[in-house]
Amino acid sequence: MKGLEFKIEGPIAEDGIPIHLAINALDNFQSIIDKTYLVAAGSQRMTAKERESFQVKAKYFKIGSFITDFEICLYGVQLVLPFISTFGPQNVWEYTKETFMFLKLVCAAIHSDKKPTYEFNENRDFTVHTGDIHQHFNGPVFLIGEKALPNYQNLAHLLEPGKVEVISAGSQGSPEIKLDLNDRTLFDFPINLVDQPYEIECEIFDFNKFKNNGRLRVNDGQGIPPGDYSFSIFGSQDNVNYIYSMLKPLVTIECLVEVGVNPFEREKIVHLQITGIRP
Repeated sequence: MKGLEFKIEGPIAEDGIPIHLAINALDNFQSIIDKTYLVAAGSQRMTAKERESFQVKAKYFKIGSFITDFEICLYGVQLVLPFISTFGPQNVWEYTKETFMFLKLVCAAIHSDKKPTYEFNENRDFTVHTGDIHQHFNGPVFLIGEKALPNYQNLAHLLEPGKVEVISAGSQGSPEIKLDLNDRTLFDFPINLVDQPYEIECEIFDFNKFKNNGRLRVNDGQGIPPGDYSFSIFGSQDNVNYIYSMLKPLVTIECLVEVGVNPFEREKIVHLQITGIRP
């Protein structure tokens, strides 16, 4: 693998890229490539031993825009993908590029009100149908995309007119992964407030008294799927009851739910607005 570079471009580079911004961008880029490796290795998280075996190395930095040449290094790793006999750095990069193409396709479709549908084949490959467009992808790309989506959201949010206007990675002069100002909200999805109120028994395990928001846990048998949810207090309620509620194993709340749409789930509850609580 030769000639790969990661690049941040924009007016902000004229006086030097702020270190926190460069670290943020590089960290998310590293995470994107890590997600490809983790799917290939059948791992849920990057262990210290695996990090010794799998690395993305910055070879040197160039003057001008923030540019660094990079290479993907893979040392003696046993991977679990059953349909690949040999897997090396080039494969990691190819799947990373293909995942970017996949995410741009399905995210653009959602923004155009063309929800993608998927047809999975016996060999685990799949076809994406978005309106009249039908595009084929390798099997691992779906799971890699699901894991890497938050990192693409973070990278896109670094784009800002008059500051950072392009973030790219890949071949010099023609990067395969490229985000510009038109992509700032590409990986974000609409959130709708459902009018129907819910009464839910839950455990509040985190609450910020200054911001009036927190986290709660819902068990089976409630009006919404079990899991941990972020919440905020609706209106001008006294937050004392919420503070004391953390001392109790269960409380009952009345709430409205905010539902988001993404390429992998038709609808998903992303936030709760609590309109009342009974400790």
